[in-house]
Amino acid sequence: MERSEAARLLGIALDATPREVRRAFRLWAAMAHPDHGGSERQFALLCQARSVLLRPPPPPEITTPPRKAWRDVVVRPGPRGVALLTGLVALSLVAVLAVPLGPMPWSLVGAALASTATCMVAGRLLLNQPDHGHVIVTRSLAWIAVTALQCALAAAVGIPAFEALPLLAVPFVACISLVNPGAGLRRPSRSAWSVNVR
Repeated sequence: MERSEAARLLGIALDATPREVRRAFRLWAAMAHPDHGGSERQFALLCQARSVLLRPPPPPEITTPPRKAWRDVVVRPGPRGVALLTGLVALSLVAVLAVPLGPMPWSLVGAALASTATCMVAGRLLLNQPDHGHVIVTRSLAWIAVTALQCALAAAVGIPAFEALPLLAVPFVACISLVNPGAGLRRPSRSAWSVNVR
């Protein structure tokens, strides 16, 4: 029995409260009960209508849009975008060379911020209308590449940066956690991903 048919049978609105459903059932059952001269069939229909209306309606079906393929969201940055990205990578490497100028591990903060900025800009330059999953993966790959270069350069010049890798990761973890707080990875990104440097 459909909810609309059950509501019509009890003579109530489709969005009636459980209290209204029970009240209408009692009124009709008093007349339709077989012990009071009513029909068994009619009483059974009233009972069925009551159970249909007291049952919570099924939750609305939630559909998630299919994830776009990588080929649909990855774009090639223009010359200005490539220059910006190259400049940020160079700045990240220079920040590592500046580490001996201050006390460890605090002198690595500049290098950590530079690698995080590079991964954020890489996500903006390389993606067009991505969902959160695309953004997280792209930023992660960019950060890993830049941080690996920083650690290799630090090892080559004798700076113990690898031991402070957790410090290098702190701004990156914050950057990733802000992409998608409390939502599914397939939710489309709300920010405008078009950047003027493409």
